[in-house]
Amino acid sequence: MLKPDIYLTSVLEITPNLIKKLNGKAIILDVDNTIRQHKDKKIFDGVINWVNVMKSCGIFIVIASNNYRKSVEPIANELGLPCVSFCLKPFPFGLKKAAKMLGFKKENIVVVGDQFFTDIIGGKFLKFKTILTKPLKQEEGFFWGIRRNIEKKILKKILK
Repeated sequence: MLKPDIYLTSVLEITPNLIKKLNGKAIILDVDNTIRQHKDKKIFDGVINWVNVMKSCGIFIVIASNNYRKSVEPIANELGLPCVSFCLKPFPFGLKKAAKMLGFKKENIVVVGDQFFTDIIGGKFLKFKTILTKPLKQEEGFFWGIRRNIEKKILKKILK
């Protein structure tokens, strides 16, 4: 039940065809370590082009982040995407708001993010399809290290 539908190295590996194979028409996209390094203002190389390709193929995208508006909104504006900040994932509030902005049924929405405990569990709780990406850069700090180590152990078991 909590297993991601797909596990990829990078968001850049997601194609419009892959989203369509999942019956998806829209993506709820995480920010930190999915499309940019945590607390960084620069989007990872290739993400702007990836977003433009997805949009040109009719895939709708909303950014949904647990981070604050002042951190998320500039990224969303640069990509030309709507956003929901302070989502409190895995709780459903922010993801529901993002889904409402998209206007699609839950079976047509794919949640994409780098954290099992927030993005995947939150998406699965609402019965969305999910794509887990590898964090693009390891966060620094004691608590991040603990969290990521626990996540690695869980993923090793469920991704067998």
